[in-house]
Amino acid sequence: MSGTVMTGESMLPQFIKYLEREKLAEFKIRGGDDWHFWNRFKIQKYAFLAKRFGLDLPYEHGIRLWGPSSRTLAAECYDLEENPGRYREARPELPREFRSGEFLDFVRGRSNGWLEIATTLLSKRKSISKRDDIIENTENTKDGFTREFIDGTLRDLENANLIECDR
Repeated sequence: MSGTVMTGESMLPQFIKYLEREKLAEFKIRGGDDWHFWNRFKIQKYAFLAKRFGLDLPYEHGIRLWGPSSRTLAAECYDLEENPGRYREARPELPREFRSGEFLDFVRGRSNGWLEIATTLLSKRKSISKRDDIIENTENTKDGFTREFIDGTLRDLENANLIECDR
């Protein structure tokens, strides 16, 4: 299956298994406690970022309180948890087009706050082109994050060629 091009819904179980294998997230999402919340959060953010590394995931992410999130992705995750057959059978193998090594190098060791700000910056870049404006807008909409942290996260995205802003 490695190198096989899978698209859309059928790839989510493999992607989640991949995240688990790489110790980035666990597929324990149903529950009201912090641990379950952060697993849901990470799956959302990693799916959003994986698209920038060539993984063809069909989810549209809208901006929410904790940054970009996809209702379709969330619904599919809950469906997988309730009907775990596809998930249990899945292997953590993803298409060759997905630059897995680059993705892992980029996300490994990042905090949840960094994931929130990085994905928010990428999402806001669709409508804001100037670097200072995107930083200011993010600072004004994200409590608890300093301008320095936001600027550093933006530099991380720029250094990885994931975002380009006008000066």
